[in-house]
Amino acid sequence: MLAVLTIVAVAVTDLIALAQSRVSTKVLQFIQLGWWVALAVAAAIWVRPEGWAGAVAVVVAAAWYYGAERMGGSAQQQRSPSDIYAWTGVGVIAIIAGFAWLDVVALESTVPVGLMWIALTLFLTQTGNHITRSVLLLSGREAGGSGGSGAVPNSRLKGGRVIGPLERIFIMVLTVVGAYHVVAALMAAKGIVRFPEISADAKRDPEESAAGTKAEEFLVGSLASWGLAGAAGLLAAMFS
Repeated sequence: MLAVLTIVAVAVTDLIALAQSRVSTKVLQFIQLGWWVALAVAAAIWVRPEGWAGAVAVVVAAAWYYGAERMGGSAQQQRSPSDIYAWTGVGVIAIIAGFAWLDVVALESTVPVGLMWIALTLFLTQTGNHITRSVLLLSGREAGGSGGSGAVPNSRLKGGRVIGPLERIFIMVLTVVGAYHVVAALMAAKGIVRFPEISADAKRDPEESAAGTKAEEFLVGSLASWGLAGAAGLLAAMFS
C-alpha cells in the first residue's frame, strides 16, 4: 500500500500543477497542501495497519513537487534546469521501487486492484512526462528544446504530451496481459513514423552542433518512456 499511495500522491500532485497557468502560485500551493492533508488523513483512517503510509507518501509528493518545479525552470529564474533537479525524476522511481519491495517483502500489504490501476494510469500521464524529460535533461538535451514534450517548435500542437501518456498506458496494459507482440509492433510503428525526421537530421552537415541529435533524443526519450511503462506493468503484476 505504501508504494501505491506514493504513486497516487505524486501523480495527483503533478495533475494539480497543470493549473499553474490559470491560478496564482499561492492558490496552487494551497490546493496542493489541501490534497496532501486529505490524503494523509484518509490513509490514517482507512488504511490499516499502515495508516502512517499516507504521511510518508505526502512527504515524497511534496519533495517531488518542489524539486520538479525547480527542474522545469521559469522566466523568473532566468536559468536552465540543473542536473540536481533533473535527478529528482530518477529519485522518485527509486523511492517507489523501494516502497514496492517493502510492501511485498516486509509489510506483505494487499492493494485494491482498482486503486492500483487508477494510481498507475494517473502516474503514467503528467508524471511520466516529467520523468522522461528528466532523463532527456540528464542525457544532455538542451533545456529549451521541444523534444521532451514531443511538440513541434513554434506550434500550438503539443501532441507528445498526449501521445506519450497514451503510449505508456497501452504498453502497461499490454505487458500485464502478455501481448508482447503488440508491444513490439507499437514500438516499431513509432520508429517508422519518426524515421523521416531522424533521417533528415542525420543528413545535416556533421559540423553543425545539432546534427544527429534527433536520433539520440528519440532513442533516449522512447527508452525512458517504454521503461517506465514496463515498470508500471511489472508493479501491476506484483500486486495482482
